[in-house]
Amino acid sequence: MSNHLYQTLEFDKVLDDLASKTHSPVAAERIRGLTPLPGLELVGKSLARISELRTFMDSGESFPIGKFQDIGGYLELAGVEGSYLEPGAFCHIHEVLDLAARIHRFFSKNRSDFPFYQEVAAPLAPNPPLAQEISKSIDLKTLEIRDQASRDLATIRRKMARARERLRRELEALLDRLWRTGVLQERLITMRQGRWVLPVKETHRHRIKGVFHDQSASGATVFVEPLETLELNNQVRRLEADERHEIEKVLRRLTDLVRANHTDLEQNFEVLVCLDCIHAMALTSRELNQHEPALNTHGLLKIKGARHPLLALRKDTGSPVVPLDLSVGEGFNTLVITGPNAGGKTVALKTVGLLALMVSCGLHIPADPDSQVPVFKRIFAHVGDAQSIEMDLSTFSAHLKGIKAIVDEAASGDLVLIDEIGTGTDPQEGAVLAMAVTEVLTSRGVLTLVTTHQGALKAFAHQTPGVANGSMAFDSKTLTPTYKFRPNIPGSSYALEIAKRMGLTGTIITRSRSLMGRQAHRLEDLILQLQDQIEQNEQLERGLEAERLVLEESTKRYQEKNDFLTREARQLRRKAAEEASAIIKQANAAVEKAIRTVREKSATRQAIHEARALIREEKETLRKELEATSFDGESRQEDQIPGEIRAGNRVYWTRGGVVVSVLSAEDATGHVLIASGNLKARVPKAELTRAKGLEKASPGLHSHVAVPFPDKVRTEIDIRGMQVDEALGAVDKFVNDALLAGLREVRIIHGVGTGALRNSVIPFLKEHPLVQATLPGGLHQENLGVTIAKIVTR
Repeated sequence: MSNHLYQTLEFDKVLDDLASKTHSPVAAERIRGLTPLPGLELVGKSLARISELRTFMDSGESFPIGKFQDIGGYLELAGVEGSYLEPGAFCHIHEVLDLAARIHRFFSKNRSDFPFYQEVAAPLAPNPPLAQEISKSIDLKTLEIRDQASRDLATIRRKMARARERLRRELEALLDRLWRTGVLQERLITMRQGRWVLPVKETHRHRIKGVFHDQSASGATVFVEPLETLELNNQVRRLEADERHEIEKVLRRLTDLVRANHTDLEQNFEVLVCLDCIHAMALTSRELNQHEPALNTHGLLKIKGARHPLLALRKDTGSPVVPLDLSVGEGFNTLVITGPNAGGKTVALKTVGLLALMVSCGLHIPADPDSQVPVFKRIFAHVGDAQSIEMDLSTFSAHLKGIKAIVDEAASGDLVLIDEIGTGTDPQEGAVLAMAVTEVLTSRGVLTLVTTHQGALKAFAHQTPGVANGSMAFDSKTLTPTYKFRPNIPGSSYALEIAKRMGLTGTIITRSRSLMGRQAHRLEDLILQLQDQIEQNEQLERGLEAERLVLEESTKRYQEKNDFLTREARQLRRKAAEEASAIIKQANAAVEKAIRTVREKSATRQAIHEARALIREEKETLRKELEATSFDGESRQEDQIPGEIRAGNRVYWTRGGVVVSVLSAEDATGHVLIASGNLKARVPKAELTRAKGLEKASPGLHSHVAVPFPDKVRTEIDIRGMQVDEALGAVDKFVNDALLAGLREVRIIHGVGTGALRNSVIPFLKEHPLVQATLPGGLHQENLGVTIAKIVTR
C-alpha cells in the first residue's frame, strides 16, 4: 500500500498522532513507517496486545515505559576493535539497561495479565553487572568519570589536587605582593591556554620575570605566568594529561564490556522499541475510546458507532461527531452512496477506508467493539481531484486514470473506494461508464463503495444484484445535513432546493425542473417524498419512544406504590398475628393449667387428649399465618423482572455486580445485550434482576463485592506431598468452592504415611464452619488415607 493511499485517507496524520505518544525517536519513526501486517493471525495478535495493555491501564495501573535514546549507533561503534565510547553514550546505554530490567520485573510480576506479551518480552536480557559497572564508573547526571572508576585515576586526582593547592597558594602570595607594588591591572588569578597567569599592566611587564601568554584587546593588559609557578603549572599539566589517559582506559574497558554484551543490548533495545509502539497505541485507544473489532475472513464489513479518527482528535469542533453505522458484504458487496454536497459522503468513504487500513496495521479503531472488519489484501482509494497542468491531465482524465489503475488490479479480498464515480464529463456517458466499472468490480467479488450524484446509478443500484443503495440523510426543512447514513435508500442531491434557498429566481427553478425530463423529475420527487416520509416516521418514532418512557415511569411509580402498600399490609398482618400469638400463649397456659386440674380430679384420658388436640390446631393455624406474613422470598419475587426486557431498561447484572443498560431485547438463546460504560456483553436473562435501589453514581465512586463461582467443580482433592500449611490452605479453598458449587460431600486424599497430614487435616475439618461432619473413606469407611467431609447445607 503506497504513500499515496496513506495521504489520500490521511492515515499519515493518524500515524503522526500515534508517534507523538512514544518515548523514543526510533519508536516514533517506526510508527510513522507502519505498514499492513501479513495475515489475519498477526493482525489478531497485535489487536490483542493493545487490548491487554488498554485493560491494564483502564484499571488505574501504569506501564513502566520511559524515555530512552537510540543506541544502535553506539553499538555499531563499539563493535570496532580499538574504539571507545564517550560518557554520554554509556548514559544512554544505562537507560536501556535500567528500563529493560524494570519491564522484565513488571512482566514477571504480572505474567497472568499479559499472555500475548510473553513472546514479545521473552528476548529481554537484564544485565545488572554491566549497569552497575557503568553507574559506578560514570556520574550519569554530570557525565563525569568517578574517582572509583579505577585505582590509578583516584591516585592521579589526589596528586593533582595537592599540586593545584600548592600552585594556588604560591599564586596568591605573588598576587598580594605584586598588587601592593601596583604592577597588576586587577587583583585576580586567571587562566590562559590551560595555565594559571596574572594580569599585568603592559607598562610594568618588564618588572615580572615569566612567560607571556596573551594580551587584552586594548593592549593595556598582558597575561604573564611567573617563573616562580612555572614548574608547578607544568606539574599540574602533566597530571591532567595522566588523568585524560586514565579516563580513556576506563572508557575503553567499559566499551569492551558493551562489545561483549552487544547481542543482549541489541535485543533489549528492540524489545523496548516494540513495547513503546504498543504503549502509544494503547494510549491512543484509551484517549479516543477505540476498540478491538471482530475479524473475519468472509468479507463482511460491519462498523457501528464509527468516528473518523481525525475528527475524534479535534477537541474544538463545538459539536459532537455523528457516528457512522454501515454494513457491506452481507447480501451485496457494492454500496452506492448518494446525497447532497457537504452531506458527509466523502467523510463516510474515508472513514471506512481509514478504519480498514488501521485494522490491517493491527490498530484499534474508533468504533463500537461489536464492529466486524475483514483483513483486506489491498485497499484502493480514489478520492479527490487529481488534475495536473504539468502532466496535461484534466479532471476527467485524472479521474479515469485512477479508475483504470483500480480496474486493472482489484480482485476478490480487496477494498475499493471511489469518490464521485463518473464525474467530470457528460453526465449520461459518465453514468454508464460508472455502471460498467461497478459491474466489473462487483462480479469479481471486490468490496466496493462509491459515491455519486448520478441519478441513473441510483436506479442501477436498486436493480442490480450484489449492489445496494445508501445515502447520507438531509433535513429537507432546514436544508442542512444530518451526517447520518441510511442503508438501502437512495438520496437526493437537493440541488434545485438549495438553489431556491440561495435566492435563485423561481423562473429558473421552474425551467430547470421542466428541463430535467419527466422520468428524472419523477425519480427525484419520489426520493424527496420518501425522505419526507422517513423523517415523519422518525418523528413519530421519537414521539412514541417519549410516550413509552413516560408510561414506563408511571408504571414504575405505580409498582413502587403497590409494593409499599403490600409490605405495609403484611407488616400489619404480622403485628396482628404476633398479638394473637401472645394471646394464644396465655390461653395455652390457662388450658394446660385446666388440664392439670382435670387430671388431678381424675378426669378421663379422652378429655385430656381432645383438649390438647384443640391447642395444637390453634398453634398450627397461627404458624401458617406467621409464614404468610413473612418476608422470606419477598426480595426474590420483587427482584424478578416482570414481562419482556426492552432496550433502554436499567437492570442489575448479578454476576457482574453492577447496574447496566439493556441494548437489545432477549434473543432466541435467552441472552440479552447489555452495556456498562465501555463494556458490552451478552448475558443470560436469568442473571438480570430489577435495578431498584442499586444504582451507582459512576464507576469508581462505589465498590461491590462479587463472589466468584468456581470455574471447575471438583469432588476430591489430592494433597499428598504437600507441607501441612500448604495442604490446609488448599483444603480450605476446596471446601469453600464445594459450598459455592452446591456439593453435599467431598473427598480429601491425604494418605497414611507418617500421619502428619491426616492428624492435621481431620481436626482442621472438624473445626471448619462449612463442614458438618467427617468420615473415613472407602465403601465400609475402612480407608484411613481418605477423609470424606460433609458440607453444611445453605
